[in-house]
Amino acid sequence: MKQTVVRTGWLVVAMLAASALIVIGQGAWSTVAFINVSFLLSLLPLSLGGLLFVYERGFFNGFAYGFRRLRRSSARVERYLEEAAAEHESDELLGPRRFAITYPLLFSGLLLFFAMIAAGYAVQ
Repeated sequence: MKQTVVRTGWLVVAMLAASALIVIGQGAWSTVAFINVSFLLSLLPLSLGGLLFVYERGFFNGFAYGFRRLRRSSARVERYLEEAAAEHESDELLGPRRFAITYPLLFSGLLLFFAMIAAGYAVQ
């Protein structure tokens, strides 16, 4: 839990620093430009973290299993060979992989996303 909080904090700081560099690089510094760039930059880790979260929960396992079964039944000769080989292997679904960066990406994206929405309304 502590590692997740630390990684989330570092990701937020890195995204804010990158936003500042982008705004400075554009030449016209303003609070609104910084908020806009930070908001858009927060969407990247939010989307990536959400995708990893869905993948970890096993949403795509059914699709992978179905395509594996479809591929096995594509040719008769291959089917006979694979049926012989299938006696030795199980058709159980493999567990999804776990990534250490999933929750820090998700939380940092959400935190910055909501913070920039609040900052946008505060500046307005």
